Amino acid sequence: MSNTSEHETEALHRGPIGLRDAVDHWGADLGRWPDRALAAHGREALLADRSFRAYRDDAQALDIRLKTVATALDARIAAGSLDRIRAGVLAKAAPRPVRWHRRLAAAAAVVVVAGALGGASGFVFAPAGEDMRVASVVQLDPLLFGPSEFGF
Repeated sequence: MSNTSEHETEALHRGPIGLRDAVDHWGADLGRWPDRALAAHGREALLADRSFRAYRDDAQALDIRLKTVATALDARIAAGSLDRIRAGVLAKAAPRPVRWHRRLAAAAAVVVVAGALGGASGFVFAPAGEDMRVASVVQLDPLLFGPSEFGF
């Protein structure tokens, strides 16, 4: 446990347990560690302990490699890869052209089929004992069923 705050009246909070944990937690630059006592101990260990020195050097090399990769990635993003991605997505999501002749033909077909079904249902489902002069109307809405469902 270490007190990494500037005020000594604040309670201690959880921090790195050892030097290797401190390198993992705060980075390889000992000057940026908030716990000054642990940083001083780390400087002594760099001179006295070869394994800790190697561990810190590996962490520092990893930081340099990550910064290099991040810089290269930022350069690629700045070069316009976002514009290429955006153009590709918009090309695939572009609206299809409206084909009005297909829509009108489909609506006409739905009206004809609805009329044929309505006429056929009058003969098929009519009760035998009733007067045929009474009209039964069956209506199918071509705007609800038909071309709008199939994307014509």
